[in-house]
Amino acid sequence: MTTCQPTTQSKTQEQTASVKPRYRVQNAADSYAVQVELPGVKKENLTINLDQNLLTVRGKRSMAVPADWKPLHRELNDVDYVLKLHLNVPVEDSKLSAKLADGVLSLNLPMKETAKPRTIPVS
Repeated sequence: MTTCQPTTQSKTQEQTASVKPRYRVQNAADSYAVQVELPGVKKENLTINLDQNLLTVRGKRSMAVPADWKPLHRELNDVDYVLKLHLNVPVEDSKLSAKLADGVLSLNLPMKETAKPRTIPVS
């Protein structure tokens, strides 16, 4: 899980910025733990896909303001988060789990039995 394809665009007033969120990957003996920072993203605006060892996390942060509101200064804008990670080992699709709490998405990706490290006895 070492490669990532960032997606970045410049923002105009009518566009939403697309950025790569900060993330951390930890490797255990039989699984990967991924934590992705998604501040302001609600669960209903989050999608996680796994297709042929490509993990894609997309989240949208929307700042709801009245239609006739004209700000003097604004630093918080709508943001589309996109993170793509190429997994270097196959994972158990049926045992994946995800939890979103306090702006941090935690993913548990257990490896398939065939991908787990093994000790081979010597005779």
